[in-house]
Amino acid sequence: MKQRKLAAGVLALAVSLTVCGCEQVYELTEAEEAAIVYYTTHAVTKFNKKQSEGIQNVAAIEKKMAEEEERKQQEQQETAVDDTTTDNDNPNAGGDQTGGTGTSEPQQQYVSLNQALKLGGVDAVYKGYDKAKAYTEENSFMVTANSGNELFVLFFDLKNPGSKSAKCNILSKMPQFRLTVNDEVSITADTTILLNDLGTYNEQIKPASRDEAVLIFQVQKGTIKRIQKMDLEVTVDDTVSMVQLIKK
Repeated sequence: MKQRKLAAGVLALAVSLTVCGCEQVYELTEAEEAAIVYYTTHAVTKFNKKQSEGIQNVAAIEKKMAEEEERKQQEQQETAVDDTTTDNDNPNAGGDQTGGTGTSEPQQQYVSLNQALKLGGVDAVYKGYDKAKAYTEENSFMVTANSGNELFVLFFDLKNPGSKSAKCNILSKMPQFRLTVNDEVSITADTTILLNDLGTYNEQIKPASRDEAVLIFQVQKGTIKRIQKMDLEVTVDDTVSMVQLIKK
């Protein structure tokens, strides 16, 4: 009750001061009056030692504030020590850093075409490529590109360096081929009826002789222009190998 009387007295004083020299008095709403009474009541009773509710001892508050400040300073010092320890334990901390996190992407491992196809007694060597509307095997079949596409043909030599005939049966391995050009274009080899298709090659090669084989790909016209890098992915018996045809 004393709290409300005190708050009402403060409010009355404020209103009386406002009236002096003013033509119009601002009338508070019930909600505004209740808010002012609530605020002034708690502001006055906060340090009123004769009031049992809301008493706060000034000395106790100052002591608590000092303890809180000391605790914060100690936490900051401990944080600084932890940061220093972390930097000392990190071999990459401090100095000039290169490579971002210090880890680099694993290097692509390449193998020879012989290893990828698991050939024995015959050497498979990449010779070059060509772009054309059609490809014709000598005295045999012809492959033409679909509408809007062009053929991308890879040429290989299959060599027999030995003194005896060597059987080269790639057909039995049922390989799959995927070509990646400039790390941008990725295309799968067509399966053709060409007798010299590398994926279905199955012939005897005479000693100290060689035979030509090809892989046929189709790509939209104009997709492949200047070639800087070319990799051939070979899959045999669920084993995937990468053969580098053109190095960047």
